[in-house]
Amino acid sequence: MAFLIPVHKWTRIVPVRFLRAPDIDDPAVERGPPDANAPDPDDRGFLPARQGCAVLPVGLDESLAEGRIPETRVRLIRQNMEEAGVLHVVASDPARLEVTVPAPGAALPAARKMMVKFKAKSAGEAYLEVRFGAAEGSVIHRLRVVVSPPRDVRLAAHVPTINGAAVNDPSGAPGDIVPPRSFRNDDEILGLIEEVNQIYFPYGIRFVLDPEIDRAGVLNFTHQGFVHVLTEEFNRTTASNRVGGAVNMYFVPQLQFDDTTIMNVWGGAANSARGAPRTFGSIITDVTVTGQAVAHELGHVLNLVKNPRYTHVNTVQDANNPGSGRDARDDIVSRRRLMFAYISLGPVVGMGYRHDVGYDIENTGSMLTVKNLDGDPTDDEMAEVRRTAARLGAPPRP
Repeated sequence: MAFLIPVHKWTRIVPVRFLRAPDIDDPAVERGPPDANAPDPDDRGFLPARQGCAVLPVGLDESLAEGRIPETRVRLIRQNMEEAGVLHVVASDPARLEVTVPAPGAALPAARKMMVKFKAKSAGEAYLEVRFGAAEGSVIHRLRVVVSPPRDVRLAAHVPTINGAAVNDPSGAPGDIVPPRSFRNDDEILGLIEEVNQIYFPYGIRFVLDPEIDRAGVLNFTHQGFVHVLTEEFNRTTASNRVGGAVNMYFVPQLQFDDTTIMNVWGGAANSARGAPRTFGSIITDVTVTGQAVAHELGHVLNLVKNPRYTHVNTVQDANNPGSGRDARDDIVSRRRLMFAYISLGPVVGMGYRHDVGYDIENTGSMLTVKNLDGDPTDDEMAEVRRTAARLGAPPRP
């Protein structure tokens, strides 16, 4: 095995690494939208060794016949090793994981970027092992695969009418006002939830939308079409035609935090089902156009970020910064995570790579953390959302 890299005194050798596979067939494709069959490996903290290898979450619908279970895919990248080196990928537990690409007994192609596909067969954990020279050769890298059956979470959607003083809409024609009700139809709402499930299914969460969307609610607030999040209007909204044992989601034209002069900025707001068991819910505005943004707000419902000091994985609580909090860190890993505070990434002068984290240019990521690293109070997100989801059907506590 040859490593063609310069060494100055010493260096760490990384023969290969696993990365997300946005395209179904082409391992050279670097970016694409969230896909339940192409989850994002949690590859943080691989040094020191006690943090373990990268972890890949995989959802398994156990009600499906074996022949209907879809393949999960991930890319294997030759980081420091030559392309001529013979590599095989095998499952540590063939009863749990069935490698389908490459074919059984076949080596990976002699290329820098390679596709690996497999089928999950049962819930639990196993490893994809990268072996050198032969299928029985030395293990040079591993990927821990965590297979979870989905926990269904009922979701009740509402499109209320919000009466109040009319406010001009600067995004429209002169004289346009913010409407009293969201423009979304049932198919658009269903489409957003389907996108949400592309993100959450690998982590063992599936949101099930009620077939009938409530449009009967009427709210009388300060401004037409607005919910003022920092007042009692939030709780009055989440109480409107509330459905027990479900996440109640309200689609409205606009949110406001300070005043109505800031419009078409806030995509949504939500509170935790643990922190506010009687009033929790999510509000989504017409600004939101992607399932990623809806999934982010559902993350708040599922008690992310669980550390009360943090508002998001990159911001901390600050009364002077209502809504998103105060920026505390801004690294590439944080930008890959679902609970990053912002829905788009602006380019950074001299560091263009920072606005591309694999989910299309300037798009934030959709990763939930599986690991629980020392020193990061925002970690362990997969376990947290599953714990909270398990409690949603229980009676509310006093």
